[in-house]
Amino acid sequence: MSYPRQPPQPVQQYPSPPQQVYAPPPEPVRASSGPAVVFDSSANSPADSPTAIGNSKATTDNTARARAAMISNRATTVAQGTMIRGVLETALDSTHPGFARAIVSRDVMGFDGTRVLIPRGSRLIGDYSSDVAQGQKRALINWTRLIRPDGATIAIGSPATDPVGRGGVKADVDGHFWQRFSSSILQSVLDLGVNLASRKAGGTVIYSLPGSTVSGVGEPSASDRIVPTLKVKPGASISIFVARDLDFSSVETRR
Repeated sequence: MSYPRQPPQPVQQYPSPPQQVYAPPPEPVRASSGPAVVFDSSANSPADSPTAIGNSKATTDNTARARAAMISNRATTVAQGTMIRGVLETALDSTHPGFARAIVSRDVMGFDGTRVLIPRGSRLIGDYSSDVAQGQKRALINWTRLIRPDGATIAIGSPATDPVGRGGVKADVDGHFWQRFSSSILQSVLDLGVNLASRKAGGTVIYSLPGSTVSGVGEPSASDRIVPTLKVKPGASISIFVARDLDFSSVETRR
């Protein structure tokens, strides 16, 4: 007995899933243990750098052209840098600020040397302060006005120097030694006397500094605030360094 032959069944084909490519997971970024460094290129610009600006300015100043000019009214001008010789008429004591007066001892010529502009006998008026530093040995005088014998006057605004041009006038210095150290010396003598009086016969004397002296080493004391006093006697030779050009053309034309 034969069975009827079944027709072949169609084979269903299912699409295969797409193949996935395996990729290893990205490695985690480890945090740096040190501080982060950020480079700012704009901050390193030479044009914005303070140092570059300063160098540029210095270069500009060094390369700037200085233009020459002629001194006008050379016959009636005492040029800057001229030394005026004089003699101090008033005493100077820096305990308090005050005024000073001097007299010109030599004629001063104009720039071209043809005319006497500051004759001998002209008066100088100035002032000085009481601001003296420890170790200072020269009195500083600022001469403000010059008066000629004919009545002509001019503001000079120039400092006093010694005959060789050093700033200030040599002065006698009172350092107030006894005023500064008398109390310390007296205290030391008293302590030594007490130690000598309290010693035993044949004993050894051990002298030590007072406690206040030891503890006060390195600390400013009242004696440090006592500044020296500068004194200059009348008749001292002085010089005045002319700090600017002095033009006498307005008074010389009348002569």
